[in-house]
Amino acid sequence: MTLPYPNTLNQSAISLIARELACNLNAAGGTEKSLFTVPVGKQLIVDHVTLHTFSADALAAVITLGKTGGDCDEFLGDQTLTGITAGFAIESVDLRIIPNATPVANPIFVASEVFAMEITTAAGGACTVTVEVWGHLIDA
Repeated sequence: MTLPYPNTLNQSAISLIARELACNLNAAGGTEKSLFTVPVGKQLIVDHVTLHTFSADALAAVITLGKTGGDCDEFLGDQTLTGITAGFAIESVDLRIIPNATPVANPIFVASEVFAMEITTAAGGACTVTVEVWGHLIDA
């Protein structure tokens, strides 16, 4: 099948933007992990972030998602991973802005901004996870 506008699909479809393997959820509070730098001429709209392939339970871990520097919470503030327990090896989590009766603004990240995950509270024991950023890039 030939797509009539392949560039539109590449730019407009929600797709995998970045993947980081073995991110340390037991890092010291305030540790940021850079996930994606927005290229020149583009803007990033994040749809969701998936966490999977946990190496251990993540009961105490708290993370935020947003721009590096500052609070790193422009996309999502504190996300406590208490649901990742004994079944961690076969569990995943999708983190996204939840729409409700009053629309929730989704930030647009501009060229040269770095989308990141910040560990605000360590997992309390050795724990790594694969982090995937899903969204789409638009022209600036």
